Formats: sequence, C-alpha cells, structure tokens
Amino acid sequence: MHLTLHTDYALRMLMFLALEPGSPRTIEDIATRYGISRNHLMKVAQTLVQAGFVESLRGRGGGLRLAREPATLNLGEIVRATEDG
Repeated sequence: MHLTLHTDYALRMLMFLALEPGSPRTIEDIATRYGISRNHLMKVAQTLVQAGFVESLRGRGGGLRLAREPATLNLGEIVRATEDG
C-alpha cells in the first residue's frame, strides 16, 4: 500500500501532538520539527480538524491539539480520512 504525502504528514502531525496531548502546538512547531512546508501542513491540519482528530484553537496561546485521547485514535480511520480513494 502506498500512502500519499498528505497522509504521511497527517500521521506525523498526530504523533507530534500525541507527545503532549493537552498542550496546543503551532503549525510552525511541527513544520520545523519535520522540515515540512508550513502551507502544506495547514492543508493537512484542516483535513484533521474536519475529520475530528484535531482541535484548532485561535488567538494568543492557540494552536492545534488532539481532540481525543491518543489511545483512542485508529490508524485505519486516520488513513481513510486522509486518502482520496
């Protein structure tokens, strides 16, 4: 099975957010950590927010954080939400 970059980046983002589940992290943090384009990560974050895996917090001190406990995330569910076909 071949995964798209979108799915690869989504999995990386979720792993990064799972390190500190309650703490919001910025897209810039994730982009710097993995050397990924900020603009591409913004699209990935939008997909994950719409799928209910991630919460987006606006304003000062905002960012992204997991919407659920890391143990409840299902790899198959994530891949289905991020792959096109």
